[in-house]
Amino acid sequence: MSKVSVLVVDDAPFIRDLVKKCLRNYFPGIVIEDAVNGRKAQVLLERERFDLVLCDWEMPEMSGLELLTWCRQQEALKAMPFIMVTSRGDKENVVQAIQAGVSDFVGKPFTNEQLLTKVKKALTKAGKLDTLLASAPTRATSAFANDSLSALTGGKAETVRPAAAAAPVAAAKP
Repeated sequence: MSKVSVLVVDDAPFIRDLVKKCLRNYFPGIVIEDAVNGRKAQVLLERERFDLVLCDWEMPEMSGLELLTWCRQQEALKAMPFIMVTSRGDKENVVQAIQAGVSDFVGKPFTNEQLLTKVKKALTKAGKLDTLLASAPTRATSAFANDSLSALTGGKAETVRPAAAAAPVAAAKP
């Protein structure tokens, strides 16, 4: 089964880390590379195949718009989903990006839910979402985060139940 790979391009390390963490938490089987600007992303895109690019607009050396324009000129990258993650949401910039071939936008600041909605939409259109979901390891259905609960219980998270689930249900009195 092939892996789904995403390229995250942003000059701000905390944004790259935030996006990567969000994607890895929701899609444990995802492969993520990152680049600090459009020029570095261009090198990666020439060398590797990606299923999606999440890219900032304003970066040194090569902007997100310049990278998008370059991608749409490459035969192998023309159809690749490209989501602009940017604070540039005014009409002029949106029109410019649409004309260059952007797939979608995520406005900064964004929530994990907003980012995931756009990523799922782009991967569905590309026919990759099912592959990604099928490659993800099975998750436990605990109400607690597995890694945190495991750390608190010394690796015995399965023995802990929420108190509400363990308590007997009292009959309602009329």
